[in-house]
Amino acid sequence: MSLKRQLSSSTAWMSLAASGMSLVSFLVFIIISRILSPNEIGLVVLAILVVEAGKVIVNGGITFAIVQRKDWDHAYASTCFYITLCYGISLTLLIYFVGAKLATVFYDPAAAPILQVLSFMFIIEAIQIVHEGKLRREFRFKVIALRSILASSISGAVGVTLALQGYGVWALVAQQLTGQVLSTLITFFYARWWPGLHFSLVFARESLGFSAPMMLANFISTLCNTLLEFMVGILLGPVALGIYRIAGRALFILQDIIIRPMEQTVFPTLARLNERLARAEACLRIIRMSSFLIVPIFFGTAVVAAEFIALIFGEKWHASGVLMSMLAIGSAPLMVRLQVNTALSAQGKSKWVMCSNLLMLLITLVVGYIAIPHGLNYAASAYIAINYAMGIINMLLFCRVFGCRFATIFQVLWPSYLASAIMLAVCLVVKAELPAALPDTLHIIAICFTGGVVYLLLGLLVFRGETKNFLHEGLSIAPAKFSPALMRLQGWLRLH
Repeated sequence: MSLKRQLSSSTAWMSLAASGMSLVSFLVFIIISRILSPNEIGLVVLAILVVEAGKVIVNGGITFAIVQRKDWDHAYASTCFYITLCYGISLTLLIYFVGAKLATVFYDPAAAPILQVLSFMFIIEAIQIVHEGKLRREFRFKVIALRSILASSISGAVGVTLALQGYGVWALVAQQLTGQVLSTLITFFYARWWPGLHFSLVFARESLGFSAPMMLANFISTLCNTLLEFMVGILLGPVALGIYRIAGRALFILQDIIIRPMEQTVFPTLARLNERLARAEACLRIIRMSSFLIVPIFFGTAVVAAEFIALIFGEKWHASGVLMSMLAIGSAPLMVRLQVNTALSAQGKSKWVMCSNLLMLLITLVVGYIAIPHGLNYAASAYIAINYAMGIINMLLFCRVFGCRFATIFQVLWPSYLASAIMLAVCLVVKAELPAALPDTLHIIAICFTGGVVYLLLGLLVFRGETKNFLHEGLSIAPAKFSPALMRLQGWLRLH
């Protein structure tokens, strides 16, 4: 199979895995959250946040070190295996003995045994790192995709069953452990490799020299995404963290579906361009097109958040509805940050991206420490302020690196934000006039319909240039079989 076909097949399978895992995990989370209390959800969430950050360290970039090496070397792979195993054992011991005590003092004593049990996931994860690298270098992404979906489905069924039988927080713990064990066993079986008794200092230095910087970058990025949530738990307690987690869970799925996939396609697209100006223009075109679609989705989500939470998770999570509205508004700039960081990386300015992430980490720590003690609404306000501030900072970095004016990138963004803000205002007015007795499902349908019509009319009557550009760009990248339909739409709307 040619490299092009391998890449195409691999991307398809990984997209399927990501979508399948997101859907399964979200459905399971909905069921379990209807059974458990906010306090129980909050107790487990803190442990999961610690595990997610710890897994980045356990991986240590070793998977990429295995994949990028030209030839498979048994001694090199064995050395990497023992490095990751040392990472896993060390983290398990650290969290089991130190992390649990810290959780008892600064969070909730009930979280300590949960954290101790889940700490063993680091060792289980460490066992599969090299094996997954072997599967990836052999382009066996079909195995990885099916493994992920199978492990998520079975572990989800275990979690739901135990929750229904009254096991409380341990249902979520069992779900996490089951998924990790199944993933490791399947990976180990299909990789068909067993580490030998080889450990080379030369190979260790080679592996760490490549993987350590990647581990640091990934760890900082993970902290940026989870620090605010972690601070909510530490400063406000398990109940507040449970409510905050419910508010953000659907948005995380939305981000995975409409924002994260761009990471896989934008970087190679920009990296192939040789000229700085061409790379900047391409990035601005991508930002302009994606903002036209993504910004109204998040603004529209803000309007229906309360009804969505009540319908999907139940009335006991009513407090999460307002938070979800605020978090949705704050999520819109994530698209700009992602595109700019990708463009900077493609330009070879990875250190600038690292500095940007470090700055965000510092701002989150300071703003969160000031705002969060005042309550969850202040925590959500901090999320909005941090994301918009970092969006502006990233745009300034873009202008500095690519030599363009701030007004240029602002001009690309303001039509989508203004149109979305107008749509938001109209939807809020319509929502206020809807009968209170109307079922939540009809509320959501009516508001979504209103938002779609308003945004379409604004695009056709006021921001006609943006709509024309969106259809033109869409026509240039759409599969050939969709081109006739898009061309007919352009003709019908007179947007040639």
